[in-house]
Amino acid sequence: MSITHEDLAQLTSAPAPFDREGWIFELKYDGFRMLAAHRNGRAELVSRRGNDFADRFPEISTQLLKLPTTVLDAELVILDHDGVPDFERLMRRSRLTRRISIDHGARANPACLWVFDVLELAGTDVRERPLLERKAMIDPIIDGAERIREVGHFDAKGLMLFKVAEGVGFEGIVAKRGDAPYPRGGHSKDWVKIKTTHGRRIDEERAKWNER
Repeated sequence: MSITHEDLAQLTSAPAPFDREGWIFELKYDGFRMLAAHRNGRAELVSRRGNDFADRFPEISTQLLKLPTTVLDAELVILDHDGVPDFERLMRRSRLTRRISIDHGARANPACLWVFDVLELAGTDVRERPLLERKAMIDPIIDGAERIREVGHFDAKGLMLFKVAEGVGFEGIVAKRGDAPYPRGGHSKDWVKIKTTHGRRIDEERAKWNER
């Protein structure tokens, strides 16, 4: 059965950051969660609600077509001049529908796709493999794709990374068990999100936006 946006893992919320051996910690990018794929000869950029944004973000879809056949779990983001995700710019870009406006937006406010997991590679479902093994696949897959980047991680040091996220204005951090398979079936205790003050404000904005 083909992997779809409905298979994207759901995170459990935690009230406070923590350090833990055997876990990794990633910055949580402030964007749109996407199932990004190159399969069946086409690029897919599908939100959790099932909306395909490939046509609205041509700078990403053209690079997806250069990747091996793969299905990725990723975040679509637009960065500001300080390298911090700008959610409002992303919302404005996502609403463009005229080709001339889309092309101008791709040049003026280009998006990046930040990849943090691999679900399928060369037609093989890899979700049962340990997280760290799946993450090791990312860099070879996206090699040479300028606007598709890998989300880095830190081993065990959640408190340190949360302090960084709070200081630079990121949405929060995500904690994941390093030896776990890809989560399936509802919210997983193996993937935990911890929101910063900025992240909690963003949640209020997202609640008002019904197209993501």
